[in-house]
Amino acid sequence: MKRIYLCILPVFFFIGCAANTASKPVDAAMDRGVQEESFEKGIEYVKQGLDARQDGDTETARQAFIKACRHFDEEDAFCRTIMYDATAKLKKNITMSGFEYAPKKSFELLVVYLEMQNAYIDRDIESLRNSEVLFNATYQEVQQATVTEKQKRLEELGQEVTQKSEEIQKQAQEDIFEVYPTIYVVKKGDTLPSIAARHEIYNDSFMWPLVYKANRDQIKDPKTIYVGQDLKIPREMTMEEMIEARREAGAPEPEKIPKEANIPKRKK
Repeated sequence: MKRIYLCILPVFFFIGCAANTASKPVDAAMDRGVQEESFEKGIEYVKQGLDARQDGDTETARQAFIKACRHFDEEDAFCRTIMYDATAKLKKNITMSGFEYAPKKSFELLVVYLEMQNAYIDRDIESLRNSEVLFNATYQEVQQATVTEKQKRLEELGQEVTQKSEEIQKQAQEDIFEVYPTIYVVKKGDTLPSIAARHEIYNDSFMWPLVYKANRDQIKDPKTIYVGQDLKIPREMTMEEMIEARREAGAPEPEKIPKEANIPKRKK
């Protein structure tokens, strides 16, 4: 009979430990004393089942073996709890893109998890506990590395956005000067007011003094300009300079610059 016990006990222990690992884990691990008590109780049920089997009482034997399996399953609950917790953290690491932002640490975490699985299958509780400590420490490192790398990439992205924005503004400014020339060649019939009134110049005839002052080296009398003259068209001026130019030109309300006036660039 003793030999029969020794042969069947490992079978029931394996059945209990390999019980459905997809079931909900226990809320907390049993302390060692409770585990030992449960294990002894499980052996007692196995003995009861074997004795009933020997006596020909099949139903009593079946019920005893079922109770034994339940107790051995409780023994395994502690290990399952550790594995459930590790699995949840590994999933969380995938969700937060740990393998993308901290690949080296994430793969280290995966290796430790595989070692935990081996220890769980081998029923090596001590190795499982040690691996759990290493797993949790590595998980914290992965989290920190992921957060740091994400912040770094966000800052780099911000710098790229700023750089692109500056490039776009620069290009837009260049496009403006392509549309609004800085040099105008005098044509037949032109006057300074008519030039200033052109859409691509200022679209405001009262701004002609700006053109006059920028070309004093070749314009002696603002009423006299010549065909073929290359006149500089100021594109950088202060608001005060524009108002003053309109005042000199006799604008009714010089400070009220028309909204449609094309002034692509101003001094701040």
